Amino acid sequence: MYNIHQLMMRGKVITQYYTQSMSSLIKRQFRKIRFYLRNTSKTEMSKSHGTRQGKGQPQLTQHFSPHDKDASKADASKAGASKAGASNVATGGAQPLTLDMLIGELEKLRKDVTGELTTSLNTAMAPIQASLQKIADTVASHTATISAMETALSSHSDDLSTLQHEVATLKSKVETTTQMNEKLQLAVEDLVSRSKRQNLRVIGIPEGAEGTDTRLFMTTLFKDVIGDTPPDTSFELDRAHRSLGPKPAQGSRPILVRFHRYIQKERVLLWAKKTRGISYQGYPIRFFEDFSASLAKKRASFNKVKSLLYKDGIRFGLIYPARLRVTIDGQSRMFDSADEAERFYRDLSSK
Repeated sequence: MYNIHQLMMRGKVITQYYTQSMSSLIKRQFRKIRFYLRNTSKTEMSKSHGTRQGKGQPQLTQHFSPHDKDASKADASKAGASKAGASNVATGGAQPLTLDMLIGELEKLRKDVTGELTTSLNTAMAPIQASLQKIADTVASHTATISAMETALSSHSDDLSTLQHEVATLKSKVETTTQMNEKLQLAVEDLVSRSKRQNLRVIGIPEGAEGTDTRLFMTTLFKDVIGDTPPDTSFELDRAHRSLGPKPAQGSRPILVRFHRYIQKERVLLWAKKTRGISYQGYPIRFFEDFSASLAKKRASFNKVKSLLYKDGIRFGLIYPARLRVTIDGQSRMFDSADEAERFYRDLSSK
């Protein structure tokens, strides 16, 4: 594939080629004419030389009839008239055309034809050369633009590679930070839950029944409801208050109780699990451990499968913080998610 400069050079070469070809053709034709005229001139000269030699030889006697003699005289008179006319042209008429004059005229004609042909070709090639020059300028401009774009693209490519490297580094850091954040969340949740290990949540006591001193009220309630069971239990409470939040239109808010000793809370909770029908002034009350909101939600997700297992008489237990233990035929299995426990129950029921 040629570029613009090569196309322009080829156009010039083609012009010169056709000009030289026409000039060579005309020269060859002139050489043929010159050769033909020279041969013709030599032939005429040889003929005239032969005629002059014939005049010096003796004439042969011939016998003619009277009619032939008259014809000879007529021919002789015509020849004399022709010679006389030729003599007049040579002396008093136009100059005769010689071989050199003919060659000169033909050479002049060759130069005129060559000049006209060159002018015509140059005129015909001028728009093409102008168009090619415009194309060459446009291509040069586009080449410069493309070169600038390539430079910018190379710079952008380097920037993109740098950004990709930085993104990969940041992604690695984010993944590491995410893992650390998950670990920290679990640690914080564990700390919050452990800080509530001595807490007990009591549900069912009517609003306002506690009066102004909730801690004293709950100490008296435990003594009245629980009494001396379990034995050796002194209800020493650090704090007691209603759960934070607006007072509901119906029902009551739970009361949070913090025992001074963890073992006291565990004994009360164990007694509550074994005892049914616990009430205060006719209001049924229940006792639950106090967990963080996220842990309580996770433990609550096992309620459905726990209900199914209870109906089928299968032993189970919810282990802290939120793991379900199922015991079948003396073998125990642990489940960390409610979905996994439900799949196990479906497989068990289908057998």
